Amino acid sequence: SGHSPFIDFDDVDLNKVTDMAIFAKFRNNGQVCISPNSIYIHESKKNEFTKLMVEKTKKLKIGNGMDKDTILGPLTTKKRLEEIEKLVETTKKEGAKILCGGKKPADFNKGYFFEPTVFDNVEDNFTIMHQEPFGPLVPILSFKDFDEVVKRANNNDLGLASYVYTNNLEKAHRASELMQTGTVAVNTAVVAVPEAPFGGIKQTGYGREGGSMAIKDYLNVKYTHLGISY
Repeated sequence: SGHSPFIDFDDVDLNKVTDMAIFAKFRNNGQVCISPNSIYIHESKKNEFTKLMVEKTKKLKIGNGMDKDTILGPLTTKKRLEEIEKLVETTKKEGAKILCGGKKPADFNKGYFFEPTVFDNVEDNFTIMHQEPFGPLVPILSFKDFDEVVKRANNNDLGLASYVYTNNLEKAHRASELMQTGTVAVNTAVVAVPEAPFGGIKQTGYGREGGSMAIKDYLNVKYTHLGISY
């Protein structure tokens, strides 16, 4: 499992970054272990990012996955739908504001559909910041500086993936090194590829799949200790 932070610094093209946020977050309707689940936007860009994110989220077509125009299909199970509904209600009670979504779509009288949902006024201690939604829920927060956001983003028991967006190469390298996650996506929405090691740290678990590292789990390593004299 994971609870991936998505960190957007103040020197990026917000149109491109929101596109990547949409792709990463709503792939398989958020039911992905590396789905971004805490969106940290620099305070100078938060309003603009949020506006674009809501506009683009509202345009996502919900429906049958076999239809070519569909972007968001249903959730996988009744249990998942009920847990998403419960988490939305909890987030609202804790003080968040729903900017879009937040309920089952009115056009569907069956199926486990749920609207993509964007939250504002989220605080670090909210339940949604520590419980993996595994669904189309987007909590947006702001930050002031580099050290602050890295500390906040790492304040989680899970450590699978993280996403960093900046045009400053030094900042990108520093963030990648300091993020307590097994994988880091810098200026891209893609982090899991077959040719690279994939896995997490902390309570996410041990081991890697993919890449040359993963093949070691399928090999028998033999060690022979040879004495030079007897």
